[in-house]
Amino acid sequence: MEREESGDPRVVKVGEMRLKCKMAQFVLVLAGTLVLGIPAYGEEKYSVSGVLTFQEGEVVFVSLYTPDRFKDFKNKPLPPEPYTQVIELSPEQKKTGRAAFTFKGIPKGTYGVIAFRESKKNLKRDPSQYFKEPVSTYKMIAFSGNWSDIKIELNKDVRGIEIRFYNESSAQGDT
Repeated sequence: MEREESGDPRVVKVGEMRLKCKMAQFVLVLAGTLVLGIPAYGEEKYSVSGVLTFQEGEVVFVSLYTPDRFKDFKNKPLPPEPYTQVIELSPEQKKTGRAAFTFKGIPKGTYGVIAFRESKKNLKRDPSQYFKEPVSTYKMIAFSGNWSDIKIELNKDVRGIEIRFYNESSAQGDT
């Protein structure tokens, strides 16, 4: 930089300092924007979808469990949304015994899929109440209780999952 006409070298250094300070602020803002933007755009998210079949029920819950949340899951409440869908069955769904479910925007990872249902006598007016009780209060699909039986690797969209509930009088009754 050229010196001001006064010939004072301090004037030049103050001007250079201001310029460097402005450049540093710009670089920090740019770097911060890039760093904060990477998780939003770089995180891989997928969907999980399928069909439930049942012979009875008023409300059905389909939940995605992580391996940690699966431990002692019967004594814990349902996973929060978007990892649980509460499906209030329509008259048409009750008649056909089928209901579709879809989870969207789920991060890549390992999950287990479990479904529960609630009978008419225990219905809640406020769906958020379903997330406060341990899942052992609901009727669960019949499965071995082993993680490996319900586990899916979510590294792409997963479609076509079939979950079947059986009547209590069925040989394979609910757990």
